[in-house]
Amino acid sequence: THDYLKWAAFANWTQTFGHTLTVNLGARTDYFDGIDEKQTFSPRASAAYRLSDAFTLSASVGVYHQAPSYIWLAEGSRNDDLRQIRAAQYVGGVAYRLREDTRLNVEAYVKDYADYPTSVLRPYLALANTGGGFGGPNDNYAAFGLEDLEPKAEGYSRGVEFSAQKKLSDLPFYGIMSLTLGETYFTPLDGVERPGLYDQRVIVSASGGYQPNEKWIFSAKFQFATGRPHTPYYAPNGWQKASEYLSERLDPTHRLDLRVDRRWFFDWGTLIAFLDVQNVYNRNNVSTVRWDYAEQKEDRASSIGVLPSIGVSLEF
Repeated sequence: THDYLKWAAFANWTQTFGHTLTVNLGARTDYFDGIDEKQTFSPRASAAYRLSDAFTLSASVGVYHQAPSYIWLAEGSRNDDLRQIRAAQYVGGVAYRLREDTRLNVEAYVKDYADYPTSVLRPYLALANTGGGFGGPNDNYAAFGLEDLEPKAEGYSRGVEFSAQKKLSDLPFYGIMSLTLGETYFTPLDGVERPGLYDQRVIVSASGGYQPNEKWIFSAKFQFATGRPHTPYYAPNGWQKASEYLSERLDPTHRLDLRVDRRWFFDWGTLIAFLDVQNVYNRNNVSTVRWDYAEQKEDRASSIGVLPSIGVSLEF
């Protein structure tokens, strides 16, 4: 067993200048005694400038640190030279209030990653590409990090997001829509820049509803995303080439969900009945690719098909 000490402290200062400018300054320090470089300092700042009643400009910059996963340190002292993962983030945007209930936003961002653990045994692997869970044999136990690691992987993520939000008002419609265009790359120990495992270049999300009165609500949600990278398998036994790591992409995913709510109002509370249908047009979205040893072929695990549900709830 291992005993670690971790603590953090944070300070923040906000100042408004007139009715046009708001400035926010902050800093955080983190301490973790499980590695050689125990202390980090993370400054950050943001500002919002109101050009008019309709337009607002905003910008922020900050440094963020995250301690290595405990399981990466489970092999004794050989990974003690890992550092706290560093991310520098830069964001700028403009917001436009079209009307009292409608707001448009455009925001661009850049994130620079440094000191990410990378495998010595598998120099093509930056542990950022193993996600937050533990995939077991599906990712060759890469997420566990039970091997020699060095804090030498770098990466970046950059993109732009467009969004529009309409609140419920005298017009009985509400909704929020967003379009994100971005890319993520990591460079591990072998020096080859590759897309991140969760690099989806285009993401579209739209949800909203129509509420003609207090009794009825009709709502819908649509999602679209281009496919994530993956590494192809080969027969026999599902072997993979290091040179083809994350070289292919899954098909785009998309789905539509629909829902109807009906409310009945009583002195003691509200009775709500709903009909919800997920993935209305039965889209077969592939989420994971693994090797099926029994069938000796790739198995592309897909999400569930059409999923209708009916329910009743009470509010007191």
